[in-house]
Amino acid sequence: MPNLCDAPVEAWRAHWKAHGSAFPSCIELTAADLQALNAERQLTHGTTNFKQADGWEDVFHGAKLQVGSTSCMVLASGEPVVLAGAVSTS
Repeated sequence: MPNLCDAPVEAWRAHWKAHGSAFPSCIELTAADLQALNAERQLTHGTTNFKQADGWEDVFHGAKLQVGSTSCMVLASGEPVVLAGAVSTS
């Protein structure tokens, strides 16, 4: 299984560099990718005894997570950018 945290983090870095540290509108993931990402995050936080805030599964580094038809980051301009390394894009 790929590390699903890497794809959105790389997209964040590119977005910040290209848009003067602006936040993207949101991150859309397929239902399978969102479930896998949150399972991976839960595992990481659980093994480090990190207390998660309420609603943690709906936010990633300050960007809203939502289910979409493809796994992409929606830029501040509204343009979707497909996340490389996502489990599925359909």
